[in-house]
Amino acid sequence: PGAPPHTKVVRPYIFPVGFPHARRGVTKLNRPFRVQRNWEARHPWIKVEWNEGGVMGDVEPFFVLRGDSASKLARMRQETLEKYDLHGGYLAAFEDAEGIQNFLNAQQNYPLLKGSQTNLFKCFLPQAWMIGRENGVSGFVHPEGIYDDPNGGELRSQIYKRLKSHFQFQNETALFPIGNRNKFSINIYHSSEDLVNLCHIANLFSAKTVDGCFKHDGRGPVPGIKDENDQWNLQGHARRIVHVTKKELALFAKLYDDAGTPPMHARLPALHSEELVGVPGHAPV
Repeated sequence: PGAPPHTKVVRPYIFPVGFPHARRGVTKLNRPFRVQRNWEARHPWIKVEWNEGGVMGDVEPFFVLRGDSASKLARMRQETLEKYDLHGGYLAAFEDAEGIQNFLNAQQNYPLLKGSQTNLFKCFLPQAWMIGRENGVSGFVHPEGIYDDPNGGELRSQIYKRLKSHFQFQNETALFPIGNRNKFSINIYHSSEDLVNLCHIANLFSAKTVDGCFKHDGRGPVPGIKDENDQWNLQGHARRIVHVTKKELALFAKLYDDAGTPPMHARLPALHSEELVGVPGHAPV
């Protein structure tokens, strides 16, 4: 009684789908933290797309195992839907995928993501900034795409005002089951906007290297990516920490982006040490 009219429409869909992004007027009616946990159980590094193989393949593996023609798949689809009475489940899965995709791509829900391809983890970033306290801090492990997306300048302009630490990893030591050549990063954000001032360490293979960099006294040469035994180098060094301000972003925009790119839209190169900042012609590692 007394609930806004729109809540009666969306309430039946919030919990089956698990939106953590519903606006405060909806989530406060139920337990939003349960919704958040339900959503996080999904895979946040992927783009939400409709894939009927997830439904059809459960009962007919050949639907996803063979590269059949479109006409044959169409026949198999109709036969499988009728044989296993999947019409209801098929339509429910389609509604789920399409509804989530449309919600995540809606500019009125995520205006900071305008122009960039949306996936689940990107949507968490503005949500964390919005719900965090003024002096709050949020941490995310996510892919590097936001830092080199040619269409992600607007999002980066918001990120740089909040990002305090960026530690980029190569998955060569299989920290995650995502393939050893893939890259990801640990990112620490402040909820409120501030002057650009972040610590950036790239080419990491173990989290202990981060601690080693901050504990190091700065003496001696910076170790390379591999050691003398051709193993991934896990040593830390103070000069591995690249301190990035708006001045460095202006330099990055000049070196690595199209002419006229605003500093706050600059892509973030994976520089191995602070000596490489400002070296003309240096390419990201």
